[in-house]
Amino acid sequence: MLNFTLTLIFDQIGVDLNYLELLLNCGYSTEIINIAKGDIKVPEYTFKALADLSFAFPPALIPLWSNASWPGYIGIVKHWFGNQPDTFVEYFSGETSIIEIAKNLQQLKAWMVFDFLSNVPDADEVGRFAESIGFCRADEVETIFAECEDVSDLAFLDIFKSDLPSILKRDERLGKPEWWSSSSGVDEIRNQINHGQFEQAWLQLNSGVSNKSEIASILSLLSGHVERKTEFQILISCWSTANS
Repeated sequence: MLNFTLTLIFDQIGVDLNYLELLLNCGYSTEIINIAKGDIKVPEYTFKALADLSFAFPPALIPLWSNASWPGYIGIVKHWFGNQPDTFVEYFSGETSIIEIAKNLQQLKAWMVFDFLSNVPDADEVGRFAESIGFCRADEVETIFAECEDVSDLAFLDIFKSDLPSILKRDERLGKPEWWSSSSGVDEIRNQINHGQFEQAWLQLNSGVSNKSEIASILSLLSGHVERKTEFQILISCWSTANS
């Protein structure tokens, strides 16, 4: 049934479905699938979905929207080892910089609506986006964010209070996710794999390794130790195709 569904989607939109296939196989919600497919209309000259995969990005990232002006992505960071939860991030390809902007989908919706409210001159477009993504009615946007003059003010909204994303924490990490760690290089990562430290190897791989052939080599080594082998092979295919 899944393959039949994918075939129908492919016929309708005529694009490479690798990351959609990954999202479907991993059981992500219909809301996430609709974002990735481009069913959620964003204001003009902002983001693009289906995402343009021509910018570099780490294998933990599943792109949802792309932005050519950075260039980079807003997407999901998925961890395949350990118990780290999914988070939503901005990834700046030119700077290889990652910022955690939301801990869950509802926070992502709020983040996106506020970002557009702050930067898109057409309030009607922002309202339509807020409704299409299921955040609020168009006429509620300005009321909800009436006390938010700066991104940091989002911390006072109820939706963020119980679990702040890193961008809203006032610390020296400057928005980097909690899992982010300085990479010691591929030799250290290989050593971690040899010693069964798969989660630490995965985190370091996604924290600073930028050489594509080295990443591909590490992914191959990790593939033998992941629980969801089929899905991880789809990930490898997705990432390799996008970063070829």
